[in-house]
Amino acid sequence: MPDPNARTELEKELAGELECEIRFDRLSRILYSTDASNYQIEPVGVVVPRSAEDAFKAVGCAAKYGIPILPRGGGTSLAGQAVGKALVLDFSKYLNRIVEIDVEAGTVHVEPGIYLENLNRAVAHTGLMFGPDPSTARIATAGGAVGNNSTGAHSILYGMAGDNVEAATVILPDGGEARLR
Repeated sequence: MPDPNARTELEKELAGELECEIRFDRLSRILYSTDASNYQIEPVGVVVPRSAEDAFKAVGCAAKYGIPILPRGGGTSLAGQAVGKALVLDFSKYLNRIVEIDVEAGTVHVEPGIYLENLNRAVAHTGLMFGPDPSTARIATAGGAVGNNSTGAHSILYGMAGDNVEAATVILPDGGEARLR
C-alpha cells in the first residue's frame, strides 16, 4: 500500500459514504486473507455492499487512495485470485439475487454474488442454466465464475463462463461504469 495512513483514511471515508458493512478489524482481515488456494494475503479491509451504488462508491474511494480492489464471492479460487493486499468487496451476502429471467431470449440477469447452485435451481423450471459447473457450485458465485472464466466437469458440453455471458455491467477503476457485451 502506498501510504501507511491510507487504510485509516479509506476506512473513515467509506464509513461516511456508504450504507453497508465496512470491516477493517483484524479478525475480518484474517478471515478474508485466505481462499481455497494455499495463499494467505491479508487485505486492507473488507466492504460488504448492500447495493451496486455502495460498490461503485467503494471503488471510487479506494482509487482516491491508490488502493487496489478485489471483488470476491465464495472464495473458491484455487489459484489465489480471491486474496490480495487490496480492498475486498464481498458481493455474496447482499448482492445475490436474480434480477430478471427472460425465457424467450434465453437470458437471466443476476447480481454478482448469487451462488451458481441457487441460480441454476431457480431457473431449472424454465429449461435455462448457467453452463459452467465447477465442483464448488454450492458456494461459487456468478461474479467469481465470470471473473475467473470458470469451467467444470462438463465444460466441453457447456463451455466456460465467458461462453455463457451475453453482457456485464462493470465498475471501472475510477468508480465509473461500463457495459460490456
